[in-house]
Amino acid sequence: MRTYGDLGLIELTKKFDGVLIKDVVVSLEELSNLSESLHHEVRSSIDLIYEHLITLNKQSLPKDLMVRVGGLSSGIIWKPLSSVGIYVPGGRKAYPSTLLMAAVPAKVAGVKKLYVAAPPRKDGSVDPAIAYLALKLDVRKVYRVGGAQIIAAMAYGTESVDKVDKIVGPGNIYVQVAKFLLQGIVSIDGIEGPTELVVVADETANPDEVCVDMEAQAEHGTTSVIALLTTYDPLLNYVEKCLEGGPNTYFLIKVDSLEHAIEVVNELAPEHLSLRVRDPYTLISRVENVGAISVGRTPSALIDYLGPNHILPTNASARFRGGLSVYDFLKAIIIADGSPTKELLRAVRVLASYEGFPIHGRSVEITYGRT
Repeated sequence: MRTYGDLGLIELTKKFDGVLIKDVVVSLEELSNLSESLHHEVRSSIDLIYEHLITLNKQSLPKDLMVRVGGLSSGIIWKPLSSVGIYVPGGRKAYPSTLLMAAVPAKVAGVKKLYVAAPPRKDGSVDPAIAYLALKLDVRKVYRVGGAQIIAAMAYGTESVDKVDKIVGPGNIYVQVAKFLLQGIVSIDGIEGPTELVVVADETANPDEVCVDMEAQAEHGTTSVIALLTTYDPLLNYVEKCLEGGPNTYFLIKVDSLEHAIEVVNELAPEHLSLRVRDPYTLISRVENVGAISVGRTPSALIDYLGPNHILPTNASARFRGGLSVYDFLKAIIIADGSPTKELLRAVRVLASYEGFPIHGRSVEITYGRT
């Protein structure tokens, strides 16, 4: 991208997507026309979910903090990132829900410059729902380009593609590898995929609901990792018959206890956990490593559309990070102000001297006097 710029994006789109595009950026006029073609029921559904997610994410915003300890006032102020690129996978299908999940927390966090990239349809346009949301979100630019090439373009910039501070959003293996390789040049949310779900269930679980919960997450693709851990043999047998003949491989496992099931969950660190048990909140206190938990009869698919977010850690990365939220679009800036106690000042001078930084200690002495 650094060498060929927009021309490279156009050529790679023709090569990999089989679509010849004339320009990289979708014009405001085209976005408006596409948006107007969107069915009113889809538009109103997007509006309703948008408002729901705005309200939800506003409740998650952290507050600036100042505390005074040992004579020193210190704290954290939160500032939004300046620019974010959002990748929305597509091609044969469109995923406006992914744009909602990525853009709403960024918008609520205060990010001023939002950019969206999505693979073009066969006629070179973007999906009408993506166009509608882009206008609603006041996105700076929409790029009709997908794949690893647009990830590189947003990391480095081209004639038409603006360089961003962070890139978020799921995608195929090529998109994920591009994000991995560009870490350090640009911040990323994580390396995502394939979808994962572990259902933990006991004798109180509704067998048909368990089956459809598993089938729903398997809809993401045949590489999805879907498992049932249960203490109840009849449920295991029912689900096995229910899922027979599908394209996916399911893991159906009998466990000795629900506590053992949670131990397995913590080891696997899956993207989704569905707790279909008599007392789910007792088990939640034992859960350490998952991306999202759906409780009781709540289907995992509900999180995919109503949040809090469906951009979640996979490949056991739930061991060290969580799902996308407003925090992913904020920076914590540290503040210090005041006159520490004599004991603390003396401790600073001693430790600075020990570390071989005598001028650090001298700066403290000049400011506060020798202690």
